[in-house]
Amino acid sequence: MSSYLCFEVIFLNDNFYVEYRDFGLSVSYFRKARGLTQQQLADKMDVNYETISRIENANTGLSMDMLFELSRALGVTLHELFAHARL
Repeated sequence: MSSYLCFEVIFLNDNFYVEYRDFGLSVSYFRKARGLTQQQLADKMDVNYETISRIENANTGLSMDMLFELSRALGVTLHELFAHARL
């Protein structure tokens, strides 16, 4: 069973939360910083580019497995993805 992040706000603890929209912007930032198109990132993750578009536009939930795969494909830690989303 996978748990999904499908809320407008992701609460990581009482003092640290990320708006889902901002998380999508963080994914977009790291993807572009690495010179990747949505299709290229999708290929690295073995998903279609529409999945990447939905993640970046906060139109889908993410399983923990997908989060780990996303961080691996972008070459960043989950902490970096979430921390950048808070900026």
